[in-house]
Amino acid sequence: MIRALILLLAVAGMFLSSRTAHAQNYPACFNAQNLPVTYLPDMSVPDIAIARTAPNGMPVVLWNPQITGSMHPFTVEFFYYHECAHHALAHPLGTYGPGSEKAADCWAKQTMIQTGALTPQKYHVIRQQLIQGSKPGMDWPNGAVRVSFLDSC
Repeated sequence: MIRALILLLAVAGMFLSSRTAHAQNYPACFNAQNLPVTYLPDMSVPDIAIARTAPNGMPVVLWNPQITGSMHPFTVEFFYYHECAHHALAHPLGTYGPGSEKAADCWAKQTMIQTGALTPQKYHVIRQQLIQGSKPGMDWPNGAVRVSFLDSC
């Protein structure tokens, strides 16, 4: 009975992630070992999203739909790529070191440019939301410094 419930929850999570993360037609995300990354909603995540490795060893991104629901879709798209970057760049997930967030931001921006997903209009909106809403972290003291770094990528 418990196994059936776990399987049901896993299938429901995969269904929700496929309807939400990929509803915007984002390209598939793969980690450094070319394994597909699954995006799952998780209201307990205290930030926009976090890249993790699931107990089965598969790459996942847990994102908080309450937080992303209050953000502009362009910024949510940027963070889709940002979290994908942590997997693609093989960062030690959950224990990012100095430079990891900068690298993920640059990877996200460059990948969006290469795929044609980043327009000047999108970048303007993303910049504004990052300036206003970025929390201080190990790679920047505020949103303005983060955007200044992102501009130089």
